[in-house]
Amino acid sequence: MKLKKLVSLMLAGTMAMAVTACGGDGGSTPNAGGESSDTPVESGQEAGGGETAGGETGSEEVSGDGGAQADAGGSRALQPFAETVTIRMGHGLNPNTTFAEGETLENNRYLQWLKEDLNIDVQYDWVCSSNDFGQKLNLCIGSNTLPDAMNVGQTQFLAMLKYDQIQPLTGVFEQYASDRLKQYVRSGGDTLMDAISYNGEIYAIPAPNLTASGVNTMWIRQDWLDELNLEAPKTVDEVFDVAKKFVEAKIGGDNTIGIIGPASGDQLTGRGGNRWGLDPFFGAYNSYPEYWLQGDNGIEYGSVQPQTKDALAKLAEMYAAGAIDPEVFVRSDALEPVTAGRAGIFFGPWWCGYTVDRVTLDGSQEWAAYAAPLAADGKFYSPMADPTSSYVCVRKGYEHPEVAVKIINYLIANEQDWTDKGMTADTSTAGVYPLFNVYDNADEIEYSYEWLKKFNLGEVKKEDVDVTGRKLLRNDLDAIEVMKLDPKDDFSLEYWDLDNEMADSNIPRLVSIMVGMRPLMEEGYEPVYNVYSGQTDTMAAKWANLQKLEEETFAKIILGQAPLDEFDNFVEKWYAEGGQEIIDEVTAAVSE
Repeated sequence: MKLKKLVSLMLAGTMAMAVTACGGDGGSTPNAGGESSDTPVESGQEAGGGETAGGETGSEEVSGDGGAQADAGGSRALQPFAETVTIRMGHGLNPNTTFAEGETLENNRYLQWLKEDLNIDVQYDWVCSSNDFGQKLNLCIGSNTLPDAMNVGQTQFLAMLKYDQIQPLTGVFEQYASDRLKQYVRSGGDTLMDAISYNGEIYAIPAPNLTASGVNTMWIRQDWLDELNLEAPKTVDEVFDVAKKFVEAKIGGDNTIGIIGPASGDQLTGRGGNRWGLDPFFGAYNSYPEYWLQGDNGIEYGSVQPQTKDALAKLAEMYAAGAIDPEVFVRSDALEPVTAGRAGIFFGPWWCGYTVDRVTLDGSQEWAAYAAPLAADGKFYSPMADPTSSYVCVRKGYEHPEVAVKIINYLIANEQDWTDKGMTADTSTAGVYPLFNVYDNADEIEYSYEWLKKFNLGEVKKEDVDVTGRKLLRNDLDAIEVMKLDPKDDFSLEYWDLDNEMADSNIPRLVSIMVGMRPLMEEGYEPVYNVYSGQTDTMAAKWANLQKLEEETFAKIILGQAPLDEFDNFVEKWYAEGGQEIIDEVTAAVSE
């Protein structure tokens, strides 16, 4: 599959500095032949020539402190090397990371276990603050002094790909990835594969984002609707009308808020999941701010399209009528009025059941989720998040790219067992484990909703549900079996056993899945994908100013501090101050 996005990263002025900052012994050393190793290294280094350390093929027991049964994809996934193999990395360390006494980043239990169980020696060429990791790696990209393996974001991945600094991992992935890792990566489908591929080869091991977490739906006080004898609104005008009626009835007190919007630190719109944002209103007008779209006449930027002006006009009307929080954009915390029982509507992903967990657990507020507002054609359009934001890449020329894959396999095979046994409490896995990412199925929530619903309705037995690779589903099944009361198809709070000892730790998640995922699964949505997420040369120099111009203009129009026609001035300025150059650069990048 072809990667449709490339990037140019501004790295001028860093070359000489980067050689010192990023270089290390072996950090940029090619293999013995002086060429990159683009195909997986076969045996020679591996113990047993295709057998496990114990001499048997198939799954293998991790023998060291990890101690968990591995879900090895054949014998190679967790097979120890016959001779120690060294891999050099850089690491961004959170200054607040805690270590057990005597442990450091360079000397800790995870590195010990990797050495004991897989014969992998992890060494660090450099360590910096996690806040400085991106800048540090940019220096390494600019000087071509990359570590052997690195865990990066999309812009850096695309930059390294553009400059031919990383090697293909297709064969390595197929031969060495565990079944569980393969399941996670393949769960993202073609969208995820396109994001990590170029010219038919994959160049990174991704940590898939949950697809459902990129969809913002309408969360509304169902108990308020019932009290006022109102139906759940579907269209923009119906949402507007219901919000006004909430405020007029003072149903949440004198300071009732119809629609809570973004506070001062939140976003009006975002890339995917955006709690408190107003993204669905824009989607109802087929407007997708901040998204690069493939239009009829080429690449378009969603924020400057006429539909965006239409959406802003409606939001300004709603704000003037008191339907939207009077303190939108300036409120310090959007959560406070929600938990205080003063807000009737907000927007966010399925996991917002966790947002209202405090009021859910005491049964004082009944929230429901709907795919709304709908567009004029009756469909719910949702801008989607990128399929991944984490890429593990291997430096071109490093002889053993399979080491990076095995480090990931080892984490996936053992992390839950480490946690269950309390082995990570005093030395954080997320902060310390090399190449750490959270690995999960992209369709995890869709799958969980489907099988929890079937089990809850008695359509399947617990043992009929395949929980392989599903981290929390077994517990979810146990919890819903105990706490869900009759009628089984009504998820109102009165039909849950909120006094059960399992409620505190399980109700927020179950409400999030069974209530928050319902509209996506039962009502459906039309996904809209961003076609470019990199950074062009002109973006590096001018994007911050263009973003500021966009944010300030949109806020002023909604708040009535600027006339609607100010949008036209914004569009003219946007094109004149770098926007047209950026469109040209994005068009060229997407077409490569």
